[in-house]
Amino acid sequence: MNLRRMGWRHSLAVVFFVTGVALRQAAALEVTEAYAALQHAFLREEFQAVATLAQTFLVEHPDAPEAPRVRLWQALSLDRLERSAEALEALDGLRARLTPDDPLWAELLYWEGDICRRTFQMMRSKLAFQRLLERYPDSSWAPMAQLGLGLIYAHQQAFELARQRFHQLALQKAGSPIALDARLYEGFCNLRLARFQETVNILQPLLEQLEDPTEAQAAFYLGEALTGLERYGPAIDAYRQATKSAEPSTWSRLALFGAGWAGFRAGRCDESIEAFERYLSLQIPDHRTEALFAQASCLSQVGRQREALSLFGQVIDRDPDHPLALESGLILVDAYRQQERFTPARQLLHTMLRRRLDARGRAHVQLRLGAIALDQGNAAQAQTVYQLAAASVDPTIRQAALSGLGDIQIFLGNLDEAQRLYEEAAKRSEHTPVAMRATYQLGRIHLQRRAFDKAAAIFRQLVERPTAGLVDDARLALALTSLNQGETNAARAALEAIRGQRPGSVVAARAAYYLALLMLERGEEDAAERLCRETIARAPRAEEAADARLLLADVLARRTSVRDAMGWLKESLQSPNVPWRHRARIAKRIGDFAREEGAYVEAIRWYDEAMRLLPSLRGEATYRTASCYEDGGDHELAMRWYQAVPQPPWTIRGQLALAKLLERHDRLREATAIYELLAREPIPEAAVVRERLAALRGASPNEE
Repeated sequence: MNLRRMGWRHSLAVVFFVTGVALRQAAALEVTEAYAALQHAFLREEFQAVATLAQTFLVEHPDAPEAPRVRLWQALSLDRLERSAEALEALDGLRARLTPDDPLWAELLYWEGDICRRTFQMMRSKLAFQRLLERYPDSSWAPMAQLGLGLIYAHQQAFELARQRFHQLALQKAGSPIALDARLYEGFCNLRLARFQETVNILQPLLEQLEDPTEAQAAFYLGEALTGLERYGPAIDAYRQATKSAEPSTWSRLALFGAGWAGFRAGRCDESIEAFERYLSLQIPDHRTEALFAQASCLSQVGRQREALSLFGQVIDRDPDHPLALESGLILVDAYRQQERFTPARQLLHTMLRRRLDARGRAHVQLRLGAIALDQGNAAQAQTVYQLAAASVDPTIRQAALSGLGDIQIFLGNLDEAQRLYEEAAKRSEHTPVAMRATYQLGRIHLQRRAFDKAAAIFRQLVERPTAGLVDDARLALALTSLNQGETNAARAALEAIRGQRPGSVVAARAAYYLALLMLERGEEDAAERLCRETIARAPRAEEAADARLLLADVLARRTSVRDAMGWLKESLQSPNVPWRHRARIAKRIGDFAREEGAYVEAIRWYDEAMRLLPSLRGEATYRTASCYEDGGDHELAMRWYQAVPQPPWTIRGQLALAKLLERHDRLREATAIYELLAREPIPEAAVVRERLAALRGASPNEE
């Protein structure tokens, strides 16, 4: 808060009152022409003229009865001319000439305290105000001194002491203009003490009684308190009220920032972008780094990625040692990772390491280097980085490391271990972005395991928390969950709402793929194809783009031939917009098509490529390779591959296929041993296992 300009309007009003009395007295006494000129100049706020005329008057009439008042006017004029040292010298000169019972003492002490407060001479200011209150408690200047003492405590961060002063003054002077100021500053102190609801309780009824610019100041404080309560909608309304000030002020400009920030935190990015554009256009140095960062974040969320990345770059260039510069750098690194531009990502991280980072900052950079290693398929290197970070004393680093270790297990296809790590990460601190992301990943695991109710509960939780930064992903995942549960109407409504609210955005393009699935169910292949192509064109690096390519390949295989579909997918692999994770899935699908065509050698080659690119596909690709050997007649080799299938649920399927193949070769004892092992497992294939065991033992399934 800018405290330096506070109080002049109250004090000047009293000066005008006293001056009016002086005018009447002067008129009665036929004051000199020089004194009358001084009076008129002071009332017209011609402070330079007052300073000049006062100096002349005091030289020519040093002992005149009017001289003390002239010295006071001289001091006040010098203060308004921002010549505070000279103003205090003038007050010292007046002090030396006043008799102990002079009525000007209270006024002199107030102005001494006020000028010293505004020039940060807090000890002298406090002494002046205290003397005034001790010697002249009934003076009209005493309430102003009380307010000044409160402002000194506020400046010294003693907000509870300041709050008590303001509260007492507001009660003593209820209904007066100074009581309104006291209530305003009491609200400010509560705000600084993080007593947000108390701040709201004070300021909301106060707003109707205030005028500009104090109204804008109160509205800004109210917006800050509501933001602290995470009531972002009412906060934005309060900030807007502050920006409607008749004259632009510090408060109206700060309120633009506040409205933008509240919109950013609420996920109301369009409103946030508008507010920040206005704020940044004013070229205000205060909070500019924060405004650039929040503006960039909102632009990113609405799909204006290029503009967003440019602003993140400005944050780094403008203020490289600011904490948000580190975060901006990490966001730029993530953008490079998404584009698979790993060299500039590493270069930026190493540049950041050369800056003055604390231990936490360096750890975050190291974590990103681990993420890049995982992006490039080097799970071992990534695991080394994350395991070192998991031993950090910093809880935020440990949490990020646990989430990263979960990512490695997803990459390797170990869902059980991934779930354990994500659950541990989410428990560390439930409301951090890392915890929210770990929670989202848990929802995806539940979705993959067809535990739809658990998945839906997680995604709803994330949708209801706009600060999580995962709203788009969670809304899409929730629609996909409804789709998997057969709730097509609910899924369609959710997807159309996303597209209606954010037309032309990346999330709208991602939603198009899921709508394509619904269109295909209704037999509307042309509409499905159009939606898939929209996803590929507008969200080429999203997972939905890979799904859309595979769906289009299936449609093409039905329309023309499997070979045409394979050819189209091979062409897709040449596109620079296809990330390597997508390439792995495309390679596996080409392998599936080749296996359907009986081209087993070609299929095995593509499955091997898929496993090489993405180890999480190793279980399915190994199983499909084994089936190629089986269908090609090499049963011994097939059995070896089935036995080596990793990753659930493919391990179970591999064991079942192996047992059936052993039966075909009359190796019944080995087959029975496998079935007996599987019978002890809680697996969906339990009925098939019991049936085969019963057949091998010469008993019916019911007996078993």
